[in-house]
Amino acid sequence: MSSNKRGNYLLVDITHNDTKVILIEENKITGKSRSPTTVDEPTLDVTVGVQDAIKQIENEKNTKLATENGVKLLCSSSASGGLHMIITGVISNISGESAQRAALGAGALLIDTFSKDDKRPPYKKIAAMRQSKPDILLMSGGTDGGATSQVLEMADVIKRSDIKPRYGKEYSLPLIYAGNVSIQDQVYGVLGENGYALKMVENVRPLINRENLGPARESIYDAYMEHVIIHSPGYQKLAEWTDERIVPSQAMVGKMLYEYAQQQGLNLLAVDIGGDTTDVYSVYNGVFNRSLNAGIGLTYGIGNIVKETGIDNILRWLSSSFEERSVRNIIGNMMIKPHENLTPEERSIQAAIVREAIKLGVTGHKMIAQRLKGVVTERTLGDMFEQALEPTLLNMMKTQLVIGKGDAFKSQTVEDSTLILLDSLQPEGVTELYLDPENMAAPLGNLVSHDRLTALELYADSLEFIGTCIAPRGELKTGQEALRLDFTDAGVSHVFNYGEITVVPLKSTGSVEVQIVPNRLDVGAGRGKPVNRSIRSGKLGLIVDTRGRPMTMYRQTVKLLPFEVFGRDA
Repeated sequence: MSSNKRGNYLLVDITHNDTKVILIEENKITGKSRSPTTVDEPTLDVTVGVQDAIKQIENEKNTKLATENGVKLLCSSSASGGLHMIITGVISNISGESAQRAALGAGALLIDTFSKDDKRPPYKKIAAMRQSKPDILLMSGGTDGGATSQVLEMADVIKRSDIKPRYGKEYSLPLIYAGNVSIQDQVYGVLGENGYALKMVENVRPLINRENLGPARESIYDAYMEHVIIHSPGYQKLAEWTDERIVPSQAMVGKMLYEYAQQQGLNLLAVDIGGDTTDVYSVYNGVFNRSLNAGIGLTYGIGNIVKETGIDNILRWLSSSFEERSVRNIIGNMMIKPHENLTPEERSIQAAIVREAIKLGVTGHKMIAQRLKGVVTERTLGDMFEQALEPTLLNMMKTQLVIGKGDAFKSQTVEDSTLILLDSLQPEGVTELYLDPENMAAPLGNLVSHDRLTALELYADSLEFIGTCIAPRGELKTGQEALRLDFTDAGVSHVFNYGEITVVPLKSTGSVEVQIVPNRLDVGAGRGKPVNRSIRSGKLGLIVDTRGRPMTMYRQTVKLLPFEVFGRDA
């Protein structure tokens, strides 16, 4: 149960490159600093970077920050390569999928999944498990009172695999059992005396039509603190300074996004592209999901993006002056180049690559963000026209808010970041677009359990509101009238033709009432049906994207309507 008590906090978030510290006093941010992370050689002590960042704030405020003076220190981390996990289940798309959602929601990077029904024979599963070197193993299988023999067979495979942890062979691998609770004793009989740090928790899939991911996630946090991160240089000392356990940064990002979506009462989609991973987070109808594409990022992951998507899909976002050989050479150099020092040519190529990374990430996310499989539901006559028996929860027409964060947006302008989100996500209907320029979700997500109201207020303030996008679904011929906007307050109307992106500057404060009248297209109420909305103005104003959905046009010029037409503040 989260508290709303206002207090003083030092929020520390440690990534592979940077250590960020935020000071919060009486629900306001009164200090921010950043220092290089010192977990690697030559320092090999993460607390050095933490102390450097804290000292910057102390010098600015001319005061000493200490826990004995009532300052709580909360820490999240994604250093040391993140949290590597493997999961096992009986049926891959039932218990295995629930375990996958539990692990991803806890901030894990999944390196392999095993189930009784996958096609690998036992000896190949044993070999793969032995080579995996995870930080934690999450074992699921069977509903409560359900499958027994298949769960015990998988336990035997795990026993014979003798899996060793990624760091510290002298330590036991944390193994969390979150399967059929009626056979916990039997599972313990197979694995309890076999060199694993075994912990029993509630089933992630107690009933075929219900998931219970919380206990498994909490146990993953505990194992991360007790068995994983504590072995990294300096973390044991840091753990003595903190008031709570050190938690994975990705899990705190998810926590912040979930709480924000719940508070706002909306469906949310967020994309986070780093150096070697692409994370996608969603909250639809109160259901949270996270997916991760390992090896898909902007440093060493660049080559994997080109390999996965093909060079032609990179080139389609670039002007015709870019030649394939030159682009390939530049991409090779960008694998080891800092994002802050890119040339204009490199930034254009990076923006093209980011579009494809997000498209790959969202495609994978659709597989995670699904309704529970195996559930028998009554289907109406209308349902018969729905071909997907297990449709994804992700629906761009029902997505009210999109957030872009991570390294992908640091070196891009707001205008280019907007185009990246529009091109890769193809929002439909009416969608608000945001950036998280300072990556505040992780540290503020860690604050949620202590002071939810302050965390939500500060996170909302940290987001950069780009503007509202109107994008109809459907196709017309280029140049045909796509939709008309009636600005009811101003008594002004404007027609937008198909195949354009137009920015409409609006008043910098408040909102405007708009009736959207589509021509044989759908903006949320059905084909050709008008929609009335209150539109808030962001940094760019209102963005009208009439390139159709699915989108087939790539290199587009953005039109700007005159300021005076809609009375934007000068």
